[in-house]
Amino acid sequence: MLGMKFAAVLCLSLFMVKTVGAKQYKFAVVPKEENNPFFQASREGCEAAAKELGNVECIFRGPKGVDVRKQDKIIAELVAEGVDGIAIAVAQSAFILDNSMKKALSAGIPIVTYDSDFETEAVNRNPNLRAAYIGTNDFELGKALGEALKAEMPNGGKVIIQSGRSDSPNLNLRVMGVRSALSGREYEHSPGKRLMGEAGWTEPTKPLYNFGSFEQALEDLKNVLNSYKQRDIHAVVAVGGWSQFLTTYRNVVEPYKQAISDKEIIIITADTADEQLVYLKDGLAHANVGQNPFEMGRQAILTLYKLATKKPVEEIQYIPMTYCTQENYQTCTKN
Repeated sequence: MLGMKFAAVLCLSLFMVKTVGAKQYKFAVVPKEENNPFFQASREGCEAAAKELGNVECIFRGPKGVDVRKQDKIIAELVAEGVDGIAIAVAQSAFILDNSMKKALSAGIPIVTYDSDFETEAVNRNPNLRAAYIGTNDFELGKALGEALKAEMPNGGKVIIQSGRSDSPNLNLRVMGVRSALSGREYEHSPGKRLMGEAGWTEPTKPLYNFGSFEQALEDLKNVLNSYKQRDIHAVVAVGGWSQFLTTYRNVVEPYKQAISDKEIIIITADTADEQLVYLKDGLAHANVGQNPFEMGRQAILTLYKLATKKPVEEIQYIPMTYCTQENYQTCTKN
């Protein structure tokens, strides 16, 4: 018995010595914005991976709201601090490439992207720009949003698309996916072309851009709901969860609950945060297509650790999506 206790203590001591003696790494995760439930979940994934590994510190730092210049400044600061790797959710590809990324590459700091990648053309020009992309297949996410709309309205109609920025690489891919699903066409470049009657679908306006503002996204949705009958609009597809991250979403949408139930107006939205699933339960939306930001943050750190320890990584790491409706909202995000 004493021998077994001695062996257990010895093993524990050896483990502690190994952990204490191991090189300590500092990896940074830079979201598009900190004040967003999606990116807060990626922070939790970052911290979970750091705890798993034991000799890693997770640094989560980004602008409070979407701000390309502030994100660029934060990346430059992290490079100056000498972190061992950076995972970036790219807000705007060109500006970061012209500024902080030059410093990061010059310093030899491993870079991965998550949630939002650099422009495809930029990656093709410089294959060493980033070692990996971890996140959703954004084109397929957009297609899934479009297919969800078709399931509710198989004969077409007029649709408003909500997006964040016109120069956001990942959001443009989602917009292209929506258009491709509805039109049945393939587009050479994102965000595709505005729908002008293809397969019965029309976009009466260009996408409504909110620049990452939840309040603006909700105000845009409110304006559509207030005027959908006069303008003969049948659906709203949001390629991000912006408006549904506000508790006031309920106040705006609830007056139209019967119209939503009767499918006079269809609401399809990206992301499946807990608060969004409540809106499905209460009949205040038709469908959500979700991502797994926790796993993105976790895999970003695990990938940076592999790079720092000279292990191979997969360049493209797609995280599976979730598909939620009023019927399956209780189980759609469960593993």
